[in-house]
Amino acid sequence: MDYKLVTKHFDVTEELQDRIDKKLGKLAKFNKWINHIEIIISGEGDMQNTEINAYLDHKQINSKAKGRDAYITFANAFSKFKRQLEEYETRVTDHHANR
Repeated sequence: MDYKLVTKHFDVTEELQDRIDKKLGKLAKFNKWINHIEIIISGEGDMQNTEINAYLDHKQINSKAKGRDAYITFANAFSKFKRQLEEYETRVTDHHANR
């Protein structure tokens, strides 16, 4: 999956990079709708912010999380993002086509 990781006042560890890669790998079934994902992780003092922006064909999905740990903020933002993506899939998929 094509994504861009942007950091501001924060250095990404190899472990966090691996975690991001694994989580995004779980989105393979949504590849037909996702054009590009941008992940922004920023540090402000002892607080971390994570923002995930996904660009779909006719929609943009955005999720944010804030906290003291970048791993947790990424996990929270990712779960919000995945929920929004699943809702989008439900709306665009015709579940009654096989009747």
